[in-house]
Amino acid sequence: MFEKSAKIYDLLYTGAGIKDYGAEAAEVRRLVTEYCPTATTLLDVACGTGAHLLALREWFAVEGVDVSPAMLEVAGARLPGIPLHLADMRTLDLGRTFDAVICLFSSIGYILEPDELRSTIARLAAHLNKPGVLILDGWVRPDAWSNDFRGDPDLASDDDMTVVRLSLTRRSGMITQLDLHHLVRTATEVEYFLETHRLA
Repeated sequence: MFEKSAKIYDLLYTGAGIKDYGAEAAEVRRLVTEYCPTATTLLDVACGTGAHLLALREWFAVEGVDVSPAMLEVAGARLPGIPLHLADMRTLDLGRTFDAVICLFSSIGYILEPDELRSTIARLAAHLNKPGVLILDGWVRPDAWSNDFRGDPDLASDDDMTVVRLSLTRRSGMITQLDLHHLVRTATEVEYFLETHRLA
């Protein structure tokens, strides 16, 4: 799903001011230590490029899981020595437990069916020590959704490339679809690609 966008993901989300990974990681730490003051280990499910783990490793012994090989490749380059696992959260079984398990940035929304959501949350909880903390960051709530949402283009640049992303969104019942149109300009070419994401 993120095979093409993995290489531009961090530039897009930090360069366009969409994400503040350091602040979000600090809030995760606050919540984990509030509810489990003795916590020392943390598993980030759907860790993506590892940007949260980069900050969280200052406070916890961390590991990451993602279903995307391309995202894990970026995370692995960023986090040498940190255990990263290629796995689907719906069937997750690492054979060990952690003081905290987190699933951030609406990743749980990719689980579309209610029964599958319950079983996925059970898989995440099965990786928790007792006591432990499970943090799920949900997708847009139905009453906050707008089918007319277009949003401004996301734009970010660094020394190597410029990225522009336009979004077209719609909803059918409890399922939302995001068509994300990307233009990526480097010194030698302009590439276009479309990613479609469906979240509940």
